[in-house]
Amino acid sequence: MKDNYLKLTKKEKKFFLKNLHGYDTAELFNNLELEDQEELFSLLTFKNKAILISYLSPYQASVLLESLPKNQAINIINYLEPDDLTDILKELDEAVLKEWVTDLDETTKEEFQSLKDYEEDEAGSRMSPNLIKLSPEMEIKEAMQLLIKEAPHVETIQTLFVVDKFNSFLGIVPLKKLIKAKSPLKIEKLYEPSLFVLDYDDLDEVSQLIQEEGIYQMPVLSSHHQLLGMITLDDAIDVYEIEAHEDVRKLSALHEPANVGIFKSSLARLPWLLILLVMTLPIAIIMSRFESIIALYTVLIMFQPLLLDVAGNLGTQSLSTSLIVMNLDLDIKYQHHFKNEILSAALTGIIIGIGGFIISSLFVFINPNLDYNGLVFGLIIGISLFLNLISATLFATLLPKFLDALGIDPANASGPLITTIIDIGSIIVYYSLALFLIEVFL
Repeated sequence: MKDNYLKLTKKEKKFFLKNLHGYDTAELFNNLELEDQEELFSLLTFKNKAILISYLSPYQASVLLESLPKNQAINIINYLEPDDLTDILKELDEAVLKEWVTDLDETTKEEFQSLKDYEEDEAGSRMSPNLIKLSPEMEIKEAMQLLIKEAPHVETIQTLFVVDKFNSFLGIVPLKKLIKAKSPLKIEKLYEPSLFVLDYDDLDEVSQLIQEEGIYQMPVLSSHHQLLGMITLDDAIDVYEIEAHEDVRKLSALHEPANVGIFKSSLARLPWLLILLVMTLPIAIIMSRFESIIALYTVLIMFQPLLLDVAGNLGTQSLSTSLIVMNLDLDIKYQHHFKNEILSAALTGIIIGIGGFIISSLFVFINPNLDYNGLVFGLIIGISLFLNLISATLFATLLPKFLDALGIDPANASGPLITTIIDIGSIIVYYSLALFLIEVFL
């Protein structure tokens, strides 16, 4: 899309962008050079600029807004949905934020004030107060008139929310049900009960509930059962994506966001690097215990990287899939996953072990510089591969559950940490097996 876009004239680009979905516009924007980004942004209307910004990360959006003249930035902000608006404004410098908030239109200002005090992991931080409320005493015709009047100002009209005169939540009326209903009929005969969440509920749990139940608009209530807003399925997917990125950072032992400075980034990585450095010391100690056999049979060192890489890679894969299954929060599914992982590792171990036996045996046989028994060393490599793959999978599958039981985020069992621990176990298995088989056959 980028190459085709750049070939267009300015007039053609403007027409092209007018018909492009906001997500695709953001993807195109992120793939352009700075000069082309500026041109693209200038071709959009204020409303479409707001849509584009809503698909960027809050930090990226705040940087973009701060680069604009104040009046232009304010006009764009007034088009943002309340949850997007709050996330972006929280990224602004405090002095800039205070200055800009005073110039927002009253509706936008009220929306920001109502959401700004929520923590980012609370449901209230992602809710939109822009929805259509119906009274149970309303006639269908009144409800339809209100719907037509309010539709341009709300995020979605797929679900209408019913509240009493005290704003207490009663239920929902799906749009389809309202359209099919025939007058004379009051809303109290139409509305149906609905799941709801509280504004201080954990956002990850709310996101999971929305996706599991397939709810497109989830009501968000206060502790007094008053309707405050809604969280859409799109919001839930956004939260899931953010959580996935966070888990990837943790699996890589990186906890700092992309906008952190070089010095802070280095400090954030330093503890992990020091921990991993200390954890590699046992490898040297263990290998020193097998120094005599390594000195006699140097070929063992040649195959060590192969064993460590294969076991480490499989262990990291098992850890990743285990974290995904744990997010389902079902013990039965995790037990099934554990069984499948071990059986899969055993089958993989047999295949890889046989392959390792054949390749390493041939390597020793055809290499004139290696005056060893190829079958014995092939057997050492093959069995070691089999045992190491099973032990790596066993460890990587059980560790997340163990950490979860201790109240530690399982994603903190990062890839580098898992790999280091697996390396230690693999070396013990490899050289112990080599010592045993060499003493038996040679």
